[in-house]
Amino acid sequence: MKHPEIVLLPILMFSDYFLTVLGAVQKRKKYDEHFQSEHYELNPRWQKQIAQRKWFNPRHIFCTVLISGLLAYLLETDRMPESFAEGALGCLFIAFGMIVGRHLSNILTFRRVFRRHDEISGQVTMTHSLLLSISTYQYLAVAVPMILLAVFSPTPFVLGGLVGVGLIFVAHGRWILQNRKRGKTVGKTSAPVEQLGEEPDR
Repeated sequence: MKHPEIVLLPILMFSDYFLTVLGAVQKRKKYDEHFQSEHYELNPRWQKQIAQRKWFNPRHIFCTVLISGLLAYLLETDRMPESFAEGALGCLFIAFGMIVGRHLSNILTFRRVFRRHDEISGQVTMTHSLLLSISTYQYLAVAVPMILLAVFSPTPFVLGGLVGVGLIFVAHGRWILQNRKRGKTVGKTSAPVEQLGEEPDR
């Protein structure tokens, strides 16, 4: 096998989904009492499944197998230049690495609040728009070092990773625009989060 590291891709993709569900479960234990919002999952494509805490998602499994299998086929049959292959791996691994890291950060935060709930009081209700913006800003903690790394060590893997970071920001920008359009369609509401049509998730 020329690129055994490709095995990491489905592991990262499945980790992304399962850690999202785990985070949604952990958040309900105590964190929800202090921080309420319309959604936990930021990607509109998976919001319904995560809100329902679905551990088994055929659609996500199909996407994971399809993307991983297609990339493995292209890599193992030499249907893309080696430098491009390294760039593609960098793009996917860095992007999903960022996402998995954020999930772990969320879960540890939820567990800390659950164990030491005496350290926090009060309640905050955040709009989904605010959550999307905060998530975008937090990814700068990875984006800035990746830019510096790309300047001083512009290997195909690093440059691909920088593209992956950029795609994260593009995705967030798209979700922000979708949320704004949805807000204009639905109109402003003063209803509490629990009455927005879906139970709070993040």
